[in-house]
Parts: sequence; C-alpha cells; structure tokens
Amino acid sequence: MKEFLHYLKEHYHYAERTVTEKENHILLWKSKCSRKQNFDTVTTQELLNIIELLQKKYSLNTINNHIKTVEQYFDYLQLKGKRKDHPLKNFRIKTPKRPLITGFLTEDELNEIYTRFTNRKYQIQKFDIYGKRDKIILGLIIYQALSSGCLRELELKNIDLEKGLIRVPKATENRFNERILPLEASQILDIYHYIKQTRPQLVKLLKTNTETEKLFVTDRNTKFSNITTEIRKKIEIQNLQQIRNSRINLWLKQYNLREVQYKAGFKCIRSLEYFNQSELENLKQELEKFLFIK
Repeated sequence: MKEFLHYLKEHYHYAERTVTEKENHILLWKSKCSRKQNFDTVTTQELLNIIELLQKKYSLNTINNHIKTVEQYFDYLQLKGKRKDHPLKNFRIKTPKRPLITGFLTEDELNEIYTRFTNRKYQIQKFDIYGKRDKIILGLIIYQALSSGCLRELELKNIDLEKGLIRVPKATENRFNERILPLEASQILDIYHYIKQTRPQLVKLLKTNTETEKLFVTDRNTKFSNITTEIRKKIEIQNLQQIRNSRINLWLKQYNLREVQYKAGFKCIRSLEYFNQSELENLKQELEKFLFIK
C-alpha cells in the first residue's frame, strides 16, 4: 500500500489529505472482499458486486470517486507488472441528468412563506437577531431571486434605501451578471432596521475582529451555506433554489425575455429555456445503470 500511495503523490501530485482519502477508499473495497478473494486479482464482475454493496450506503458521486481511486490502483499494478489486464478501466456509474425545473410557487405562496417567517418569535436574544437577519436574506431570495452566491457577495454600499434599489454584484465565479433591482416597499424598512440595529448586534455577537463591509457578516467557523440551510429548514422547503426559480417564472409572465434575463443575472438567454419546458421526461429514468466511458 505504501508504494501505491507514493505512486499517487509522484504521479498525480495529490495533497496529503487526498492521498489519505484514497488509501481509505482502497481499504474499504478490500474489506468488501471475501476471505477467498485477493483484491489485486479480482475480476470485473467481483468489482461490480462490491459496487452493488456500496450503493446501499453511499451516493453515486461518492462511489464514482471511489471507482476513480480503484482505477488508479489497477493502473499502478499494471505499471509494476503485477497485473496484465485492467478490470475497471474508464468505468463510472451513470448519474441522473439534471431534471427540468418544476414545482413553481405562486405569488400568494411566496408571500405566505415570507409572512410566516416574519411572524416567528424567538425567546433567546441571539436567535432573535439571527431570525431578523434570516428574514432579510429570505426576502431577497423571494422578491429579487438572489442566489446564495450573490447574497454572500453583497456589501453595505450595494443598498440604496433612498432610491429603494439594490445593486447585485457579480457572483459565483462570474456566472451571474451585475444588475440593479428595485426593492419591495415592505423590504425597505426591514433592511433599514437590519443595517442600523441588527447588523451591529451581529458583529458584536459573532466577535468579528476584522473590518468588513459585507451586508451579512459571519464568523470564521460559519459558511454562508450554513445560514441558508437553516433558513430552508425553518420554512420547510426542499431547496431555496425553488424559490428563486419561482420568482423568475413569475417574471416571465410579466416581462419580456431580455428583461427577465437581466433581472435574474443570467449571462445567456438560453438559461431561461428550462422555465419554458413542461414536465415531460420523468421518463428515461430506467436507462442502463452503468456506463462505460469510451
């Protein structure tokens, strides 16, 4: 095993942590072999049996990562002349295609989600502060269809309460364009109170040492995704993306495609094509389970 790990470092220049992960992959697969089996000489069918076992516990993406390591292991054995054939070359499990966007919420349903959240009461002060912040974030998803990446990048200077506007910066490695969007009248007072009262309380509560102009401050141990995950749980929805998608879908009924493209921050108008398709192909689900890559 040590020689294989050295091979990974030399050949792929992996970090130590990655090498350790790959060592664990091989040890796991070896543990799935019977006493009569030698992992170094297993057949393709025997490896497929191991994959079947792992699928009961791990996601397809995780198993595909394991398969990549196993493929490298047998590459190594071939290189050292310890095995002539390769039982798992260019093999991956086929993962499902991205589904069409479905399950749009109506304007009334979106308003109800926001109202229900507004009415939440917290007895512990710090949770009350978090709740006020989360309400602002949720409102920006519901009414301006902001993605997590855009929300994370927002700064104080992006808010113009006098004009009732928000300048949304580029985000997520420039996947989304900068744009200027109007705020709802119901948001303006809440955002004002957040900036003047709640945000300074958050800075103090989180003991944020470094000066930051970010609208939504976090401490070193908190990722922005932790915040959005908590919001999703509070409103009991599977994915916050569904809310963003619903707002975009509502915009499509009010504005032309170019206006919606601008409001959503899409670089390409083709990004809207998913919203124009109906719920067709839940079909081809039961295609082949495994895919050999040519």
